[in-house]
Amino acid sequence: TNMWFEGTNKTQIVEATINNVGTEWFLAKNGVKVMVDSVGLQTVQPGVIHRLRPGDQAVVQVGVVNRNGVAEGTEGPATLVIEGEGVHITHNFNATFGISTYEPTYASIYKHESPQWYNGGKFGIFIHWGVYSVPGWGNKGSNETYAEWYWWDMNLGPATPEETYQYNLEIYGPEHNYDDFIPEFTASAWNPREWVDLFADAGAQYFVQVSKHHDGYAIFDLPKNVTRRTSVELSPHRNLLGELFDAAIEHQPHLHRATYFSLPEWFSPAYTPFGFSSWPGGNATNPYTNETLPYTGFVPVDNFVEDVILPEMKTLAAMGSEILWCDIGGPNLTAEFSAEYFNINAAQGRQVMTNNRCGTPGDFDTPEYARYGAVQARKWESNLGMDPFSYGYNRATPDDAYMKPDVIVTSLIDIVSKNGNFLLDVGPTANGTIIAVEQDNLRAAGKWIKTHAEAIFNTTYWYITPEEGDTLRFTQTPDAFYISTLYAPNATLTLRSPVPYVSGDNVTIVGGKMAGHVVPSKQLGDGSLQLSISEEVKNSDEYAWVFKIDF
Repeated sequence: TNMWFEGTNKTQIVEATINNVGTEWFLAKNGVKVMVDSVGLQTVQPGVIHRLRPGDQAVVQVGVVNRNGVAEGTEGPATLVIEGEGVHITHNFNATFGISTYEPTYASIYKHESPQWYNGGKFGIFIHWGVYSVPGWGNKGSNETYAEWYWWDMNLGPATPEETYQYNLEIYGPEHNYDDFIPEFTASAWNPREWVDLFADAGAQYFVQVSKHHDGYAIFDLPKNVTRRTSVELSPHRNLLGELFDAAIEHQPHLHRATYFSLPEWFSPAYTPFGFSSWPGGNATNPYTNETLPYTGFVPVDNFVEDVILPEMKTLAAMGSEILWCDIGGPNLTAEFSAEYFNINAAQGRQVMTNNRCGTPGDFDTPEYARYGAVQARKWESNLGMDPFSYGYNRATPDDAYMKPDVIVTSLIDIVSKNGNFLLDVGPTANGTIIAVEQDNLRAAGKWIKTHAEAIFNTTYWYITPEEGDTLRFTQTPDAFYISTLYAPNATLTLRSPVPYVSGDNVTIVGGKMAGHVVPSKQLGDGSLQLSISEEVKNSDEYAWVFKIDF
C-alpha cells in the first residue's frame, strides 16, 4: 500500500490476505509470522497470526522500510514469507518501495486508500451548522425533510410535502428572503471547547464540520477575490471553523479534524455555466414576489471551478482538514487538488483522505441515512442524523424522536462488523447550542463505547460472517475475537457460526459491571459454541453485551 503505520517514520504497510485452505488450525503456539523479503525492502514490523481456523481468512499488515539507497516509489520484486512451526509458505509479488508521490491524474489518485487512523477510528461526529440553523425547520413525521435544504425547499412552491413555502410565508412574510437570516446567525452562545469535549465524551475519534453547504455560506475565512459570503465578512464576523479546530487541538488533540464541503452552490451567479439538476446556479428569486435576489457576499469570477471551488478546497487543506468530505460532485478539479493535498501532507507525516463525492472515487463510500447489510471490502461510512431525517437543526422534531443511546451503540456495532465507520450528525441551533437531548444521548452512549472500546476501535470484520441472525455481531483483532449481542442474552447463548474457539479457551466479559469475568463455555458436538449467561451477567450491562475469546 501507499499508507504507513501511524506514529512511525513512515513505516510502509504491506497488506497480505492469507487464507487457510487446509485442515489444520494455526494457533499462537505455532508462532506464525508474516514478513517481506526483497532487495528493496526490509521488514521492521512482522505481521503475526495468532489464530486462523480452516476456511477462515486473515488480513495481515507487515511494516517495511526501504533498504539503504533505494529511492521512494521505485518498483521491484518482493517475496511474502509466512513461517512458523510446521509452516513455510512464500509468494512472489511486485512491490512499490516506499511511499510514492501522487500525480494529478485519475489513475494515480485512484490508488490512494483510507489511512490506518480512519479505518480504526470507527466513530465520528458530523455537524451541520450554518445560516439554515436560523429558521431551523424541516417539517415533521412522514413529511420531514432536511432542514439544511430550507432555501431550496421554500422555492418549491405551495402544496408540497415539505411545506417550507407555507411555513416561511406564515412565520416571516413574503418580503423576507433567505439571506435575511444571515445577521441572525450569531453563534452568541457558542463555546467550541464544549463541542469538542462533548465529541470526546461520546467516544468519537474524529469529527466532520460542515464548512460550506449548498447555500454557499462558508464558516471560515477566504480570500476576498474568491467570495465574501463567509462568517468572517458577514455575521457573526468570526472564523468559526478555525476556532473549532483550535479548540480541538488544544483540548482534545486525539480528535481528528475534518470538513464537509459542497462543491456546487444553488444560487451562485458564477455557477450557472456548470449548473445541473437541483444545483442550477444563477440568482434566486423570491418565491412570493418573483423578485430577483442578490447573492450576498458574491464576488464575480471568471470560472467557478477554478476560482472558487479549488481555492476553497486548498484553504480547508491549509487549515489542517484531515478529510475533505465533499458533497454532490459535479464539475471539479479534484484530481489536481488531491495530488497536492496528499503529497504535502505526506511530506509532513500526515495521512489525509477524500470521500467519494468529490468527483473522483475517493477513499470510502458514503451511504446517507442508510447502511450496508453485508461486509464491503471497500471502506465505507454510514452518515445520518440523531434527528429522524434531518442533519441541520429542526425545531419541529420532538425530543423523544432523537436517536437514543441504545440505538447509537447497536448501530455502531452493526456498522463496524461490516467494515464501516459511523458518522453521526448533530444539528446545533443558530446561537451554537447543541440541544440537551442530543448531548445527553451522546454522553450516555459514550460511556458504553469507552468501556467496550476494545471490541470496536482498531478491529476488523470477520471474513466468514459479520453476524448471526438479528442479534449477534462479530469483530476481531490479531489477539482476540469479539461476540456482541444487541439484545439482552438468554440463559443459554448458542453460536452456530464457526467462531475461532478451541477447547480450553476462556470466554470473558468486556465492559459493564462484570468486566473480565469468565462465562462458562463449551463446544457442542455439531461445533456450535454455547455460553451460559447468568442473571447477574445479564444485569451487569446495558445496550449491548460483549464477550471475548482471547487468542
